[in-house]
Amino acid sequence: MKNPLAIFRKAGSFIAGLLIGLSLVVFVFAMMVVDPGDWQALLGVFSASIILALGLSLQIVLTIKPRRRRPISPELGALPVRFVELKLGQ
Repeated sequence: MKNPLAIFRKAGSFIAGLLIGLSLVVFVFAMMVVDPGDWQALLGVFSASIILALGLSLQIVLTIKPRRRRPISPELGALPVRFVELKLGQ
């Protein structure tokens, strides 16, 4: 059985690609159907930009690597945090 997180990443990447492609289709059809000075053209451009932003943000969220937390413990050789004294000119 596969990892559910890996399946979610693949499905999410597919959905992000669909949203990006849909934004281009909405923009093209909005420009083809309505008059350039009409409010519907502005609505089509605005909705296409929102769909594009959603698709790009979903793709960015899915492709960034999760940060690994390094354990800090004395067994692993980590030193405790303390102030260092500066010795000048001797």
